[in-house]
Amino acid sequence: MRFWQWWSRFLAGRYGADELFAVLTVFAAFLSFLNLFIRSYLLQAAVYALILFAFFRFLSRNHEQRRKENAYFKRKFLALRQMGELRKKQKNDPFHIYRRCPACHAILRLPRRAGKHNTVCPKCGKTFSVTVRGK
Repeated sequence: MRFWQWWSRFLAGRYGADELFAVLTVFAAFLSFLNLFIRSYLLQAAVYALILFAFFRFLSRNHEQRRKENAYFKRKFLALRQMGELRKKQKNDPFHIYRRCPACHAILRLPRRAGKHNTVCPKCGKTFSVTVRGK
């Protein structure tokens, strides 16, 4: 009983687990599994570094910094996912191209006409040029 009281007092005020912690531990487990076949000291060192960094974040009391790190990770991961969805849309739509506005980063669906065109973003009103290659 005393151990659990000590453990709960120790974890009080710590940051705990979040999405980045989960991804780091799963990635470390994947690399560790991969290292069963490759047997590299460098890869094993990377696994240890990932695990140490994940548990450093887990036990940290600096909530604001860990929140910023997690928000940055989620932003980048969401951008990567959106890029994959954009490629999937573009592959399935032969009549349109999809481009991102350089100002507000909105995704625009434009007609597929070969050449260089000026486009106005309906969201922010910024004018930019788009080059479309012919098929």
